[in-house]
Amino acid sequence: MKKPIVLTIAALVVVTFLLLATRAGQAQDIPNQIQRVEAVEANESDFIPVQGQLTNASGNPLNGTYSMTFRLYDSYSGGTALCSATSSVTVNDGLFYTYMAAPDCPIDGRQLYLGIQVGSDPEMTPRQYIDNVPYAWSVRPGALIKDNRPTYILQAENEGAGPALSGKNTDADPNGIGVSGTSLAGPGVKGDSLVSVGVEASSFSGVSLAATGTGVIQSSADSYVWISGNGVRPFYQTDSTIINMTSIGSARVTRGATTGAKNVILPITLPGKLYGQNVTVTGLDIYWAGDTDFDAMTAVLLRRQTGVCSSCYQSILFDSVDRTCEDSANPTGCTTHYNLTTNNQLTNTSGILYLTIEMTFSGASTWIDIGGARLTLAHD
Repeated sequence: MKKPIVLTIAALVVVTFLLLATRAGQAQDIPNQIQRVEAVEANESDFIPVQGQLTNASGNPLNGTYSMTFRLYDSYSGGTALCSATSSVTVNDGLFYTYMAAPDCPIDGRQLYLGIQVGSDPEMTPRQYIDNVPYAWSVRPGALIKDNRPTYILQAENEGAGPALSGKNTDADPNGIGVSGTSLAGPGVKGDSLVSVGVEASSFSGVSLAATGTGVIQSSADSYVWISGNGVRPFYQTDSTIINMTSIGSARVTRGATTGAKNVILPITLPGKLYGQNVTVTGLDIYWAGDTDFDAMTAVLLRRQTGVCSSCYQSILFDSVDRTCEDSANPTGCTTHYNLTTNNQLTNTSGILYLTIEMTFSGASTWIDIGGARLTLAHD
């Protein structure tokens, strides 16, 4: 009957010491050493270092080569082994140092215990606790990684096609959360990607992505609001302007009997805040075409309402340049673009916009088609 009287799951410092000690002849012929070195170089090491002293029943150190079977359990006694590995181990004056190959062992943070069987002898008791290498404490369940630094405390990088970090909750409770992020002032969760998705959220039946606290979801990407030309209407009820809808979704405006410039309004509806962020209108595009080179847009006015009175507004845009887009020369129409930089931030208390377009016509029946407009929205 043989029994180990000393057994340790070695931390890195101890492993280094024993490797040096091997050269002095205190322990020899480490099994799986070549495979382990190759695995470490490939960053795929699945070996657990084990050292101990093997004696006979009388306590005398043994010498020779012995078959040893190592098993991992999640209980101190009883239960079924989670995995096992057998090695031929050289023992010198009772001392041995080897590795347990554990590529299929569920080492997932729970407390594990090591059982050792020498040859055909029964497995030794008691099983040995597998202690945490100190830095491994930070990845066991319920661990807290804490520091004070201007950069990441925990960073995951994947050079392949899969996720760098994945969070999963398998409980059917609707309050279960896959990933939780909290911050006193900055982003609760931030994800960066060079070409693909920075943060992905999915749920089979609940909320994929929830923002609590202030509820703000911040994005640096532009958003766009499309305004159909079908909404065009005369500025004054008494105007002779005639507006007909077309079969392609635009509005055809003709002057009618009365000469002179005609104004039309294109109403705009958009959120003044979006997911808790102020909205900044940074661009206006008008899609249009004219019957002849003498049918023109002569002024474009975009204002933000600040109250209900004749002077309760702020001007975002006023353009009085004559612009033409003759249909025969522009079969797909024209786009007139404006960059907006003044009085252009919409909030939860100020966000009503109105767009006025002034037109002149070469005759009573010539026309200007307004296909619509697009607003470019930026966020804080």
